[in-house]
Amino acid sequence: MLAPIKHLLGKYRIVLASGSPRRQELVRMLGLNAELCPSTFEENLNVADYKEFAEYIEATAQGKAEEVFHRLRNAGGEGSTNLIVIAADTMVTLGKEVYGKPKDAADAVRMLNNLSGACNRVFTGVVLRHDKGVRTFTDTADVYFGELTEAQIQDYVASGDPLDKAGAYGVQGPGGALIPRIDGDFYTVMGLPLHRLCLELNKLFLEDLK
Repeated sequence: MLAPIKHLLGKYRIVLASGSPRRQELVRMLGLNAELCPSTFEENLNVADYKEFAEYIEATAQGKAEEVFHRLRNAGGEGSTNLIVIAADTMVTLGKEVYGKPKDAADAVRMLNNLSGACNRVFTGVVLRHDKGVRTFTDTADVYFGELTEAQIQDYVASGDPLDKAGAYGVQGPGGALIPRIDGDFYTVMGLPLHRLCLELNKLFLEDLK
């Protein structure tokens, strides 16, 4: 997917505005040697201020990207130019309700009870911030849960896996066994839609940075 621009990518410092080893692993699967730089952007935007969920999730991702981009540029020195910052944010929705990371185990149980037997939609917003501007997009996927018993929910929450994940589940771990079907990109649910990311990186170099 990145073959047309592989010769150009090596000239850039690619930074993930994230502390997530999972997202770093996904980017490295594409052959990109991206470094992690967690953003200090305060994620307190009000979803009610936005007409669409996509606008909200992209605004959050852009806040992360801008903070890291300007911090690294202002630091100066090697690596402060030819810089591409990739930021992403993921949220889970069930109807009109947004499911972020659970506050605690009881909140995770509540979320999973609601998701049981239902279809939730995952939004992952991505921002590519570079010297000449910004490129943003959102990808979505529909995730169908099986009917869960109370014992299954309690056992999954006790594993600790859902406590740091939007919607109180992750598809890449034991939570994947709770999900019989996904309509959309599996990696969107993981937190970084790889196919769309490659498309946008190609556009970035062939259109924005040419």
